[in-house]
Amino acid sequence: MYKKVLLVASALVIFGCSQKQEECSTQEKSDFAQLFNKDEIYHTALVNTQKAQLIASFETKALLTATYLNPVFEKRVCKKRFKNQMQDAEYFFVGVFIADSDENKFNTKGYSLTLNGVQPIEVTPLDEDDPLMYEMPMVDHWSTYYKVKFKKTAKESFSLIFENDRFGKDVLNFSKGKKPLFESLVDSDKSHN
Repeated sequence: MYKKVLLVASALVIFGCSQKQEECSTQEKSDFAQLFNKDEIYHTALVNTQKAQLIASFETKALLTATYLNPVFEKRVCKKRFKNQMQDAEYFFVGVFIADSDENKFNTKGYSLTLNGVQPIEVTPLDEDDPLMYEMPMVDHWSTYYKVKFKKTAKESFSLIFENDRFGKDVLNFSKGKKPLFESLVDSDKSHN
């Protein structure tokens, strides 16, 4: 008897979860169903995220993580909330940590960030509770985060350059095309065939 009651109660809990709807009513999934569905936004953001380090004397002096946002926002199905789909420029979600610094600003103390040698058009600091912070990979509590806008480029591939006049530079190469999550593993697999 107890087994039947437990079975019925479990079924009600699992199937009785309310339907979740996105803001634009494009997707309906229960809380339970969301556990087994791939998060396309997070996956796309992870594929388009890279890390740069500036090192001197075997110490990390600065660390930057950058997520190319344009492909992430192409996945958004809600045209009402994401109106321009970031088509007017190249956008990046950037996290910066600078050792021995209270302010992690990439545009001070000799640090700079350029896209193919061109300075950003706009740099917007993000609050700790900004919704973008919850969707992006590799977010930590010791970095400062920005949304950085660069002039639109016609090139399919481009380089985000993080540099310092004392510690050198690190180059992050991004492309507009679709790529697998572990691109380097796929490339090495092709070379062995």
